[in-house]
Amino acid sequence: MILAVLVVIPAAAQSFRSDSKRFGNPKMDIVLTETERLARTSIVEIQITAIGSSVGSSFFLLCSIRDLARQRGNYRYIVKVEEQPRRNQMLVGFLDNSAEAPELLDTRLAGQKVIDLEYFAPMCDTMK
Repeated sequence: MILAVLVVIPAAAQSFRSDSKRFGNPKMDIVLTETERLARTSIVEIQITAIGSSVGSSFFLLCSIRDLARQRGNYRYIVKVEEQPRRNQMLVGFLDNSAEAPELLDTRLAGQKVIDLEYFAPMCDTMK
């Protein structure tokens, strides 16, 4: 019974934060911060001061989510829904495998495409 209670109580976010300024591009100023952490989901807030190129900013966000997935337990597969629970936030689910049903983590993830983060590894690894 205690275990069931612990599963539903939100864990404190582990202060995951990713800042685009670390790459030295003055045209892009984006900060992604984990604001809530549950067993296998996170809510991240995205603050955009300067977007830079749309491709560059998209890859920054994706690679930041990959870093978070690695921190959370080296997850390879994720699912996400933008603007949830609010504007400028994203709900991210961490899947054990590509066939796992995202809605088992959170009903808001139902129907979302599963993303294999290893597909982006070569590009993300060059951003370090």
